Amino acid sequence: MHITIFKKIKDIKKDHPLFIAALVLWTAITGAVILLYGQDLGTTAGSGVFTVIILYMSYYLLKNYTPAFIKIYKNLILTASITALSILIVMLIRYVPGIPASSAYLFPAAAAGILLTVLIPTPIVAAAAVILISLIAAVLGGYSLNYFFVYMAGGLAAVFSARDIRTRKDLNRCGFYVLVFNFFAILAVELMSPSGGSASLEIMGINLAWGGLNALVSVVIAGGLLPIFESAFSITTNIKLLELGDFNTPLLKRLMLEAPGTYHHSLMVANLAENACEEIGANPLVARVGSYYHDIGKLSNPQYFSENQQGIDYKHDKLKPNISALILKRHVKDGFSLADEYNLDKIIKDMIEQHHGTSLIRFFYDKELNGSDGRDKVEKKEFKYPGPRPQTREAGVIMLADSVEAACRSLDEPTYSRITGLVEKIINIKFTEGQLNECALTMAGLEKIQKNFINALSAMYHSRIEYPEDKEEKAVE
Repeated sequence: MHITIFKKIKDIKKDHPLFIAALVLWTAITGAVILLYGQDLGTTAGSGVFTVIILYMSYYLLKNYTPAFIKIYKNLILTASITALSILIVMLIRYVPGIPASSAYLFPAAAAGILLTVLIPTPIVAAAAVILISLIAAVLGGYSLNYFFVYMAGGLAAVFSARDIRTRKDLNRCGFYVLVFNFFAILAVELMSPSGGSASLEIMGINLAWGGLNALVSVVIAGGLLPIFESAFSITTNIKLLELGDFNTPLLKRLMLEAPGTYHHSLMVANLAENACEEIGANPLVARVGSYYHDIGKLSNPQYFSENQQGIDYKHDKLKPNISALILKRHVKDGFSLADEYNLDKIIKDMIEQHHGTSLIRFFYDKELNGSDGRDKVEKKEFKYPGPRPQTREAGVIMLADSVEAACRSLDEPTYSRITGLVEKIINIKFTEGQLNECALTMAGLEKIQKNFINALSAMYHSRIEYPEDKEEKAVE
């Protein structure tokens, strides 16, 4: 076992993310120890051993209990960077002249908790990292376990309250929870201290004030660093998704004005996908915002798509089936180019690329077959979208929602039974074609999605009862 461990460590190269994360942490901890305690062989060696123990324990726990997290190297480097930054803050607090000893309560472990929870949506990892950061801060700062307890309490309060952050204003709510937990934690450690019963109210008040300032500083630091980490690590948080989902963004405004049919279709798809993702435990916000943008490539030739053809001639009647298929396939590539032009996040680009997978454009393929002399002369590849297939559950749900909404819109009489049959047929086709093989959607999940789609589409497209006035109007016409 030990030989295997050392072999794996030896195999880590200098450009490997694990090496980078370890180097960042080692530099921060060693630098802190040298500056705080003086430069000598003992402190340097001690900091090295301390770092190795922490890194090994962290790596072992992550690898065995959260393997999905450790496979994303960006998460490792991000966590190491936030930890290193926290260590630098400890040094800053320790070295600022004229600040009393109780200023140690100012260390904003909660800021690390907020950042990690928002940037890495794995609360258990964020909680573990906060405990680790609190321990490092207490040890390097030369503080007692009382401070470790206060740091941990505020940091964990930040983790649990930051899970549902959707706007930057929600950071204030996190600050309130941190404030409350800091107060109670400081009160507890002060009462447990040997002089707790006789401690003056003035000292208690000063320490509680530092705890309150800690909450404020944590929110300010987290709010200021969040956009920087989002940009540096190309992470799309819920906050960023809500900003992208604003209908006043230039690209969505263009879609509304230049391709109103596609815009309406995208809204319907968003409603379907969001509700289905809530049902199966996927991220409904990713599905909703991804749906808004999934068809932006149609802006290049909006008149060639059925939802934008009301009141005009059907453009594809004058084109060969393979040319029509080429135009339809082109909207995926055009959408990706527009996403690049408008600097959309990668998660949105993925939805654009994957929402058709490698599906067959069956209508024009069948039309080409019927017009050809033999089946062998028709290349199926010409009538397939380029892909890739959906890689996430959200992308898979958007693919299904896009297909069923477009199909149900074309029904002359969208009764409940017809909608049910059509939804079942489309989902079965996507499943048997293997379009959903790479997106982790289970059979149980597909059943929930199917039921959700049927109920929602039946409500959207139900047939209206024909009243006598309608019959009279038709007679006049």
